[in-house]
Amino acid sequence: MKNNRTTALLMLLVFLLVVAVVIIFLTGLDRSSARDNPYETVTSTAEPVVATETPPPQTSTEPAVTATSAPVYYPASTAAPVSTASPGSAAVPVSTAAPAAASATPTPTPTDADGNPLFSAQDLIPVVPGATTATADASGVSIPVGTSIGSGSFRSDTGTGLNIHADWSAAINSQNSVDITVTVYADCYSLYTTATPGALNIALDGQYVSLASPAIERDGTGGAASVEINSRTFTVPLVSGEFREIPLDVTWLYRGTYSGVELDTIECGGNLVLNR
Repeated sequence: MKNNRTTALLMLLVFLLVVAVVIIFLTGLDRSSARDNPYETVTSTAEPVVATETPPPQTSTEPAVTATSAPVYYPASTAAPVSTASPGSAAVPVSTAAPAAASATPTPTPTDADGNPLFSAQDLIPVVPGATTATADASGVSIPVGTSIGSGSFRSDTGTGLNIHADWSAAINSQNSVDITVTVYADCYSLYTTATPGALNIALDGQYVSLASPAIERDGTGGAASVEINSRTFTVPLVSGEFREIPLDVTWLYRGTYSGVELDTIECGGNLVLNR
């Protein structure tokens, strides 16, 4: 009985010894593993040990900042913006130029064999006497526009060295009318007048105009001379084959004395005889 207890006690001690050896062996393995891998979590029934090891320094992956010189500023680009249209879409250019005006085709002016322009019989064409052109009436008969059909002159008689004379000339204007130009002159030796509005009055075939008289300064050393006072062109009716006597009256408001003679007005005139 006593031997059985001894044997059981020995076996218990051996078992406890084996367990202690196993525990010690396992504890040694855990500590070795902890030294090999400090970040591995160790589960142990023993009291926790606070690790005082310093973690390895962290290495930054960001690129190092490189020092540069002072910033340089560039002006804004003036290039035209690049189109961002998707491929395949054709950009249509927009023109800012004004559309070209359609050029008008001039209508050719009819001319005769000499290259002179032809006009209808209804046209009244202002002409300068002596400048000959040709036109045609309704029947196609040529009308020599500008052709002179008469001229003449009328002179006053004051009994002094101062008089006026009126030169006239007539030229064909159209099928039914003529132009008559009247130019008035002062015939004198020495003469001094001031410019006077409305001093020259001309009446021709019922038409009346009042014209200005210019300032005249002549000392008479060159002898007698004619000084133009003013001029006017009148258009009067006269058809082909017609004969007319057209009255002309000219009055110059002199209102002064000449060679001791008082001359308020100086007049000249008469009938223009025209046969077309």
